[in-house]
Amino acid sequence: MIGFLHPWLLAGLAAAGVPVLLHLLARREPPTVIFPAVRYLVNTTREHRNRLRLQHWLLLLLRTLLIVALVLAAAGPTLPRGGAGAGHAPSALVLVVDDSPSSTAVVDGVAVLERLKAAARRVLARATPDDALWLLTADGIPRRGDAATLRQAVDRLAGSPRRLDLGAALGTAGEVLAPEARPGEIVVLSDLQASAVSAARPRVPVTVARPAGAPPQNRGVAALRPGAQPWSTDGGRVTVTLAGDSGAPAPVAVRLGDRPPHQVLLAPGGAATVALAGAPAGWWTVRATLPPDELRADDERVAPVRIAPLARVAWDESERYVAAAAEVLVANRRLARGDEVTLGRLGRGASVVEPPADAAALGALNRALAARGVGWRYGALVTTAAVTDSGPLLGGAAGVRVARRYALEPSGSGRTGVLATVGGAPWLVRGANGVVLLASRLDPAWTELPLQAAFVPFLDALLNRIARGEVAVVDGTPGDPVPLPDLVTEVRREGRAWRAEGGSLFRPPERGVYVLLAGRDTVGALAVNPDPRESALARAEDAALRRLWPGARVVPLDEAPALAFTAGARGDLRGPLLWTALVLGLAEMGVASAWRRRS
Repeated sequence: MIGFLHPWLLAGLAAAGVPVLLHLLARREPPTVIFPAVRYLVNTTREHRNRLRLQHWLLLLLRTLLIVALVLAAAGPTLPRGGAGAGHAPSALVLVVDDSPSSTAVVDGVAVLERLKAAARRVLARATPDDALWLLTADGIPRRGDAATLRQAVDRLAGSPRRLDLGAALGTAGEVLAPEARPGEIVVLSDLQASAVSAARPRVPVTVARPAGAPPQNRGVAALRPGAQPWSTDGGRVTVTLAGDSGAPAPVAVRLGDRPPHQVLLAPGGAATVALAGAPAGWWTVRATLPPDELRADDERVAPVRIAPLARVAWDESERYVAAAAEVLVANRRLARGDEVTLGRLGRGASVVEPPADAAALGALNRALAARGVGWRYGALVTTAAVTDSGPLLGGAAGVRVARRYALEPSGSGRTGVLATVGGAPWLVRGANGVVLLASRLDPAWTELPLQAAFVPFLDALLNRIARGEVAVVDGTPGDPVPLPDLVTEVRREGRAWRAEGGSLFRPPERGVYVLLAGRDTVGALAVNPDPRESALARAEDAALRRLWPGARVVPLDEAPALAFTAGARGDLRGPLLWTALVLGLAEMGVASAWRRRS
């Protein structure tokens, strides 16, 4: 059916009644008295009057049609049209160009992204000044501009480290087009990686263009796990995992800093553990690198490693569960006996404090905590059972039942330093001056944690990282939000700095290792690597695309430019109406001139 770009202008059709009104007013003539002397003229002029009446009605019709044609042309009528044509009605189009890491794969000597960019330029070449245009890439930000501006943006695309969810991109494009009065459509130019295709319900026509030819087989570094940190100066172990759709094994080089690499042969889907020699204390970067292939974006992965001497810990031998776990850590060279950290009570230096077994000693402990400026105190005893429900430092200890605990209360304004909670209440907190408070005693009568396999790794993290002022390494992917550990005030990488707040979300712009600072102290690191799903280059089937995106047209990449601006295709009727108005105007002038001459 016919639609209108500016339907409110149809109110101007009321002007078509003006000629009719003038015609009716013009016909109001005074009474005529015919004298016998002129009676013979009546018959002579009757035929002439009939001709004038015909010309009068013809002028009325031409003028009315002229006004109708002009009003309709101003309202911008459009008509459904199929196929590709040279022109199109003013449209709103979102061009989605997939520049995620997988699009940089090389096929037949040319990167897929270069083919997508060439198709995008041809789509934009068909745009007119009346079109509304947006460009949406892997960063998820729809950018509006004219064809020339967006063409320059396309030319600058060089492969983003961010992953693009195509279903989410369709949803964003639909939201952009929702308020537009012009017919809207979406054109997707992508390598159509199967893992990037998710369900969407677009409300506008969608054209999806896929490249010709099969994607190359690929392998990439999917994970690099340095294990428990910090490493001792004796060294540590990293686990490397490969992903991809190539079954052939490949050599992986793993190195610590600039030291000589260790080689291991690994196939996609497999994992290997590599032992690395010790190094001086400090922060180091571990790299796992593959030989270059058709997709370079996933050939390397990085991970930060903290190297420090073993924590020297003093503990109470009468607490058999704590003592047994500590002995296991000593045997595995994760702890040493000493007085650097005190476990179970408040010592002179760094301390992991449990509530006292005797409630009568609680007051003295709170006074000692206040004297140290810890910022937390023990409150009332809670005997309602709950489970641990938060804290990335807990690892496998999350979800453990807690039968008894003391309420941990901040002694000042605010509530900072919470590392884990139980039922939404603080259960493990870090205060000032290297003091960590546990709300429960590490005993089965208080919590099931000492009976869990996660108890030993929990103590390892508690003594080697938390009590010494360090936190676990955080993993992230470019552009995705990463929750920052508590107390973080700044994030740094290679001379760049971002102000931050502990517990907030940070979006790392690119891959690499970021340092997390609390004031001037380094409290952790953030490892940012491409999403491992980018290594699987297999494309989605056309049937799967049509099922996930109902109504979408799936075409070869070369056909996309010709089909742009026609998926919601409506032919513009303004041109024919203006030509009709011109013909009507000329006809009206001719009839009126002839009438005046005869008059």
